[in-house]
Amino acid sequence: MITIIIADDQDIIREGLKMILSLDDNVKIIGEAENGKQLLEILSFEQPDVILMDIRMPVMDGIEATAVVKRLYPNVKIIILTTFDEDEYLFGSLKNGADGYVMKDSGSKAILSAIQGACLGSMILDSSISGKTVNVISGFDTSKKVIEDLNGILTPRELDVVKQLLLGKNNHDIGETLFLTEGTVKNYISHILSKLELSSRAELLVYLQNVHLDH
Repeated sequence: MITIIIADDQDIIREGLKMILSLDDNVKIIGEAENGKQLLEILSFEQPDVILMDIRMPVMDGIEATAVVKRLYPNVKIIILTTFDEDEYLFGSLKNGADGYVMKDSGSKAILSAIQGACLGSMILDSSISGKTVNVISGFDTSKKVIEDLNGILTPRELDVVKQLLLGKNNHDIGETLFLTEGTVKNYISHILSKLELSSRAELLVYLQNVHLDH
């Protein structure tokens, strides 16, 4: 069972999402919040598997809330669910650790698929904004991180994990390919982030576009 909290300031949106999510028996809504501050109050006593996060909310918006949630509850997945596809929102969300960015008009199957994908360790970007990822990548400050070769920094096994990430695989699939448990894959990714001084899977994927790997 995947537990969900919906953070959106519009009642009609929250009601619509509840109707969509009710289509899947494996999904359960355990809370609703009208803004980031209210969301944090809920999280202080109950954490979900996934948060569906709106961007524009009063008191504390979704981008700021994403940063705080990821700092306090790093295992909670956050999918930005919005009507806005501007670069600044996409960039800000991914930089703060969001696990996905989906448009509200994507449809029930796409939203449910994004939830399932995030839980498996995938980063989900709406197809309508995939072209904007170039702008997101150029927005990251990678000047001090870009290097010619990772062989001297990462262990051979960590490099194996990196190569699987570049193929777009989630933690479960990486584990099956490398004969590792999902927990072990997560540990490897945490070690890789630490060594490269990165803060999120999103930054790691962006960083990997700028390095040379000896395949």
